[in-house]
Amino acid sequence: MGFDLRLLGWKAFQDLCATVSAEVLERPVQTFLPTRDGGRDGAFLGTWRPGGGAVRAKSTIQCKFSEQPGAKLSLSKLSSELKKAATLAKNGLAEDYVILTNAGVTGLSDERICRAFEGAGVQTCQVFDGDWILRQIRERPRLRMMVPRVYGLLDLAGVIVGPAYDQARAIISSMGHDLGAFVPTASHRKAVEALGAHGFVLLVGDPATGKSTIGATLALGALDGGCTGAIRISSPDLLHLWRPAERQFLWVDDAFGPTQYEPARVQRWNAELPLLKAAVRDGAKVVFTTRNYIWERARQHLKLSAFALLSESQVVVDVQELTSDERAQILYNHVRNGGQSREMRRRLKPHLARLASNPALTPEIARRLGDPFITARLPIAAPALDAFVNHPVEFLKEVITNLGDAGRAALALVFMHPASGLPSPIQRGETLETVTRLTGVESAEIARELQAMNGSLTLLVPGPDSDRWVFRHPTIGDAFADIVANSQELVELYVAGARLERLMVEVTCGPHKPTGAKVRVPEHLYRNVIERMSAEAFDDIQKGFLVSRCDARFVAAFADRRPEVLRLSPGTPMQGHSNTRVLSILAHFGLLSEAKLAEVFAKIEEFTIVEMDTGLFNDEEVRRLVTDEQFTDLETRFRATWLDDLDDTVRNWRYNWFSSDPLGLAQSFKEDLSRLERLFCTTSNASAFIKAHDALDDWIAELEEEQPEQTLSTIGPVAAVEPGEGSTGIFEDIDA
Repeated sequence: MGFDLRLLGWKAFQDLCATVSAEVLERPVQTFLPTRDGGRDGAFLGTWRPGGGAVRAKSTIQCKFSEQPGAKLSLSKLSSELKKAATLAKNGLAEDYVILTNAGVTGLSDERICRAFEGAGVQTCQVFDGDWILRQIRERPRLRMMVPRVYGLLDLAGVIVGPAYDQARAIISSMGHDLGAFVPTASHRKAVEALGAHGFVLLVGDPATGKSTIGATLALGALDGGCTGAIRISSPDLLHLWRPAERQFLWVDDAFGPTQYEPARVQRWNAELPLLKAAVRDGAKVVFTTRNYIWERARQHLKLSAFALLSESQVVVDVQELTSDERAQILYNHVRNGGQSREMRRRLKPHLARLASNPALTPEIARRLGDPFITARLPIAAPALDAFVNHPVEFLKEVITNLGDAGRAALALVFMHPASGLPSPIQRGETLETVTRLTGVESAEIARELQAMNGSLTLLVPGPDSDRWVFRHPTIGDAFADIVANSQELVELYVAGARLERLMVEVTCGPHKPTGAKVRVPEHLYRNVIERMSAEAFDDIQKGFLVSRCDARFVAAFADRRPEVLRLSPGTPMQGHSNTRVLSILAHFGLLSEAKLAEVFAKIEEFTIVEMDTGLFNDEEVRRLVTDEQFTDLETRFRATWLDDLDDTVRNWRYNWFSSDPLGLAQSFKEDLSRLERLFCTTSNASAFIKAHDALDDWIAELEEEQPEQTLSTIGPVAAVEPGEGSTGIFEDIDA
């Protein structure tokens, strides 16, 4: 399983050394020491406990990286470090001095080096060569997980077996250059820690901030750590593909909606949270990703009592929180190794430190700056480069516009296929015919352009039955959608061929464009959208689209084409339920008969009075389904049934309701009581609510004491590494 450590490059080798120091040598790194070479021979300060005692001793860890094949480390190559060591020892910072190198070290050199450093005042000196480091990588999965770059260099067959091996290879292939440029940031370390300690992590961040890349490295680590398989889904509707009993890794992209918050998805997840809780308890690993603004809305509606980890700060990782030093490392890796010519790197060099200091710089923008295909028309001047970072979608749109007809046709064909990709080689069919008819570009030209853009705007990845073309990054699809929105001809192409799930979240059939909507469909194309929807089941995604993105004309035409929509019944909990929302919009547009409205009221009455569903009182869409008189009557009866004697209500909950998860049930009732309190608490019944809360707290405490102790895999704390002086010197050899 060995590989040449030189292939890591000096920066990834330093990351590896810092991790080895913390994980193997038990000397957590605390800070960089300043250097004059941009950090290429990096040194760190750390602490350790001699003999495992309580006293902390100061340790210096020196990294020596060599790009020369077969290099040997000798005392003469450490002369400058020897002088520094004397000063460090004098200041009490080198009671222990560790040298880590990718070079070889002979026994004689080891002896001479240690004698010289100890003679300079260091109490103990140790030297570890490349062979020793490779042994640690081979023997320690966690080490590999913390520095994922090694997965792209080693022979996976030596560490991952069975079906997991094929999945790991596919993940590495899909990551492309991203794995080689990956920088283990504080966000990544926190995610590894959360997944190891809790079995679950939620990665939160804006588009292009690296959620998918971190998710992929976590998947590799999970497969390396014993998970028998990994599955990546985008909706709870696909949960049937996951086998949690087999200790599989579950990766859910855009868990609560791809571009905007989708209440139907959150409702489905609320129903599945007990399954997730049980699976994580039994050893499965779960990763969710979502955008920041979507998470802020989703968290308000998730049933956190069913899966308390979602409310724990240590499992929610904001991946876009990067330090200037981390951005500099990411930018260095992409520009240095992304294919730019030496001359282009020389021209970029004066600007890189400034760009790295800009919080708007994301990993995906750094990748694009290192891609000669994307930057071919980019002026290398401060205003243009700053705009490249600050307005990435606008620049991508310009790149796509300048591609020419064949390039845009190729992107259109990828755009009109599912997220799993366009099968390669491309085959004749309705979608391809639509593209060729509307663009005038033949299939052979499209195939050539797909290949020409491979690795820049498109990416060829392995699929279950054939290789597939996908966008190099989802934001490329976002930019293409923006272009489509400004072309009437391309709107027709988009409506005719884009996958339905994408249509449901990216188009609007009305005068307004909600958050996340890319395309407004003109009224003469409403029928096209309705026919696309009618070809598939009327699921929660379609229901959400009908409620939030369609005007009265579209809804009426849809009900005429799909009359079964008029036969829906309300669901519970009523607040946010997809059926209830559809019925509400139908009633709002006057499409429900009096008989149907009476039937709907009977259900709302049952849910409110019998099941204590409060949706009528806090959801305007439910309120829209009843008259003022009906509302007043139900509110009076609800108070009499549930609020006049709260002691009796709590006793009823405790002794007449049953569940396989009694603690979860009690916590759910606690949430119900809080909801009732927000809606109905007054000065006259405030004391009754306090007493009811106390009774529920006592019940929950009893149940918690009865809970078996949960066994979680644990990992040690990951030390933060603070940048030292002159960290911008990282770009010194960018044009070498």
